[in-house]
Amino acid sequence: MNRNFLVIVLLFLSQFALGQMQLQLTAQMPDCKNESFLLLKGDEGGVFVIDQRSVSENGVLSFAWKGDYGFYRLQGDIGKIDFFLQAKDFQFSLDGKPGEGELRFPDQDENNQFHYYLSEFHVLNESIKAIRADVSKLNEKDSLYKELSNQFKRLQKDKKVMLRDLWNGQIDSWAARMALAQQVLIPDIKLKGKQYDEYYRKHFFDYFAFTDTVLQATPIYYEKIGQYLKASKLEALLKAENYKQIKEAIGTLFWMTELEPNSQKYLANYLMNRYPEEQYPKLYHMTVDAYKVLNACEYVLSNKTIQNRILKSKEIGTDWSVPDLDLFNSMDGKIQSISDVNSELTLLVIWSGSCEHSRVLLDRIRNLYPEYNELGLEVVAISLDNNLNYWQQIVAQNQYPWINACDTEGLSGTTATQFSIYVTPTMLLFNPSLKTIAVPQTYFQLEQELMEYFK
Repeated sequence: MNRNFLVIVLLFLSQFALGQMQLQLTAQMPDCKNESFLLLKGDEGGVFVIDQRSVSENGVLSFAWKGDYGFYRLQGDIGKIDFFLQAKDFQFSLDGKPGEGELRFPDQDENNQFHYYLSEFHVLNESIKAIRADVSKLNEKDSLYKELSNQFKRLQKDKKVMLRDLWNGQIDSWAARMALAQQVLIPDIKLKGKQYDEYYRKHFFDYFAFTDTVLQATPIYYEKIGQYLKASKLEALLKAENYKQIKEAIGTLFWMTELEPNSQKYLANYLMNRYPEEQYPKLYHMTVDAYKVLNACEYVLSNKTIQNRILKSKEIGTDWSVPDLDLFNSMDGKIQSISDVNSELTLLVIWSGSCEHSRVLLDRIRNLYPEYNELGLEVVAISLDNNLNYWQQIVAQNQYPWINACDTEGLSGTTATQFSIYVTPTMLLFNPSLKTIAVPQTYFQLEQELMEYFK
């Protein structure tokens, strides 16, 4: 099965099932007997597999699972089917094969309109590609060249008209937006080589809105990002160690998110999962840096100090020795240093009350704290606020239930210096031997690390 554009994130069943609905999918697929399909969905980190089933001898494909309404994908060797599930018992039928046959959803279901748009675009795209391939084999003086070129232009015009009509007239419809998100403008016949690639990448996201909450974190969303990376020849750039162009490609993706926090979070998690630090350290840290610039609070320090801390922060990885620092102004009289923390696993969060990103992260950590604290996790939250009273008010108002401390020397203090802090929030997970287990960059990564450690 082709999974080039998928990042498969395997989640533990306990996390997946809690607080979700019992859902049922039944698809009548008489022309796909014995074909196997994955049921996929997206989350904060990429696309994950819910289950795998085969079409029965009776032509029925059935799934039962606990989950939520939203966008799903059936992926098989013979094709894929995207659909918006909005009923506990969801049904549809397919005559023929995915991508070619006729899909039927219940009456008034907007999936019917969605797949109508997809089928119309499919016919246009296949015709345009076929004619472009034929023309590329001809000399401009050949008798067929002009005829085929005119056909190509007419089809391109038809596609642009459809794109414009949907964009201007049906943009409030999720069916239109999700169909548009999958479209790419095919370059003109005369554009070849580098010019072809540049045009293709330049217009790749013309009808794709990173900030669309229906589109975000769906298989379509992540597939599109994967296709852009392929169009940018990222794998070849990695082999050639051309990190200048890699940085440009990653920077373009983050810029296209329009500074919207959720879309940047999904993009960062996807890239860090697809290109893990152990295998792709430079690309991983390019992603981290791009994410932190827009999703963390930066502080004013001399250029030399900032550069030194950025470089040193990249040295903080698995099995790094955590310095046994004093916990200044600790609210727990028994815990006065990091080594005083008696837990199987410790999460250190260095934050600031004036940093909105810090407060959002701590709010999310507070939600998982009771469950994981029972399993052996302790949280140590060290603030870099200069105003002690302000920090105490923030902690009291939010009722942070863990070990709280404050280094009022801020970025010039021992905590910031020893941990090479140049932005907040910053997280580390370490064991009783004060050795780091992981350095999560996002809340999603933190959840994954905790699930893995306490499984």
